[in-house]
Amino acid sequence: MTEPTTPDRVIDHNNECVGCGAHFSEPCHPSCPFETGHFGPAVLLRAAAGQLTQHPAGVGYNISATLFATAVELVGGSAAGAASDEAAAALADFLVASSGGKAEAIRDQIVYRHGLFTDLAEIAQSMYAAAARHDGIEFNADDFGEFTA
Repeated sequence: MTEPTTPDRVIDHNNECVGCGAHFSEPCHPSCPFETGHFGPAVLLRAAAGQLTQHPAGVGYNISATLFATAVELVGGSAAGAASDEAAAALADFLVASSGGKAEAIRDQIVYRHGLFTDLAEIAQSMYAAAARHDGIEFNADDFGEFTA
């Protein structure tokens, strides 16, 4: 498999680049991951949110499979496992923190359960919130907008 260097940028439900936030009609910032080729967990989480419906899991969605498939597209097959694991860990950290720590006992299952028992829009919003938390920025749910797959 050929390793991608800088894949085509991914545009989200708000018509913005998931890497730098540039509107689809504007070029990306030079430091954007889609310009530099360096993709961290936050970019993977935002990019994967739009791919959830491609990875159903019974009554819900397979978030881990979605993260892995997105990582394959963005960082290539050889780095996809580690990249998707980092993104899943960032999401788990967010979900446990959001529970006030009550979900600590199920940390290893929380991403899986979240995918099964949470509606699509809420999963996507939690992925964006986890990305913001990972990047150390405040997430504003009002800015998230309406998510439709």
